[in-house]
Amino acid sequence: MTWLRNYIQEVVAEMKKVSWPSRDELISSTLITLLGTVLISGFIFVADQIVSTIMGFLY
Repeated sequence: MTWLRNYIQEVVAEMKKVSWPSRDELISSTLITLLGTVLISGFIFVADQIVSTIMGFLY
């Protein structure tokens, strides 16, 4: 059981070294991620519709 206690102590020590983002940075990064996801999803949707239409004409 000492290995478990050592492991937990090391995890706690490493977590104290982590540089956590501020609330504003977190919100900004989240919004950028969501916007990027929506834009890329929209592009893939439009590209899929175009390819599907072209394939429909060919077949």
